Amino acid sequence: MRATKDVPILTDTYESAADFRPVGNCIYVFASAGEARAKHMESWRASAGAVRFCEVEAEDFDQFRIKETGETLSLRSAVQLASVWNGLDDDATIYIDITGLTHAVWAGLLKSAIREKKRVFAVYVEPDQYSRSAAPVEGQVYDLSTSIQGIMPLAGYAVLSPKNNVDFTFVPLLGFEGTRLRHVIEQVQPGYERITPVIGSPGFKPWYVFETYLGNRAALMETEAWQAVRYAPANCPFSCFYLLQEIAAGTNAGSLKIALVGTKPHALGAVLFALTSTTPTELVYDHPIRKAGRTNGTARLHVYHVSAVFDANASVFTVPERIRDRRAAHR
Repeated sequence: MRATKDVPILTDTYESAADFRPVGNCIYVFASAGEARAKHMESWRASAGAVRFCEVEAEDFDQFRIKETGETLSLRSAVQLASVWNGLDDDATIYIDITGLTHAVWAGLLKSAIREKKRVFAVYVEPDQYSRSAAPVEGQVYDLSTSIQGIMPLAGYAVLSPKNNVDFTFVPLLGFEGTRLRHVIEQVQPGYERITPVIGSPGFKPWYVFETYLGNRAALMETEAWQAVRYAPANCPFSCFYLLQEIAAGTNAGSLKIALVGTKPHALGAVLFALTSTTPTELVYDHPIRKAGRTNGTARLHVYHVSAVFDANASVFTVPERIRDRRAAHR
């Protein structure tokens, strides 16, 4: 496992979700979903002062609805996404609780908040337990998803050009669901010698690393990618972010394809990498339909200081060359 002592880990960890309180003068964006851990704020919501709550519902690939206003916003519209932050003071804080939000929605909101150059925190609550499959089969240790809706890019995130789509390193961020990994490999068709899997170690629980290997055993054996596995703590997006930087710097390929089939903190690390890196990067996601009751209980709560990794030269603040050239032609 790579050492992280020489780089900042910008995380506040609470052993109990009940111990967390947001700072004042903030907006707190969340979705209740169907899990107890996504409702952790209900214990302090009524007594929270100077906190504006924004509950997301009816999430889809490219849009979502805000419960308080009934507005439906497009994830493909920077203007509509930015409207979520209307009325905030310049020094206000944005909390995006990714626990219950779908990847498409929290990744879109995060990009919008960063573009507005706000102080942004991401919040994540670990489950106490995952629901085990009643009839486990290979690639399905836990009963987490009912189906997958297909591989589609996250709205607002780049898709590789035809040139870079041929010459790429494939980095799957692994969870327990080996069937999802096999599906992504079939669709992406990477060169087996250019697969670098990332496993969460240590996991939320000490034994999860072994169950990750067990769930993904078939695909790792078929592609021989088990020989190239790298590790990053399952609950740390920044460790994953730094590891992706190392992988990008060490590959001979011209681009990366990162599959988000593991933990949400790892997916957050991949999103941060995609927003800051100059390496052409595509985030591969299969949009699973989450099973009701997939987790039980709440464990540690993490607050990630995500805006701290961005500076004025980050890719998210840079106008793409093709757009810059188009603007110049019309002057």
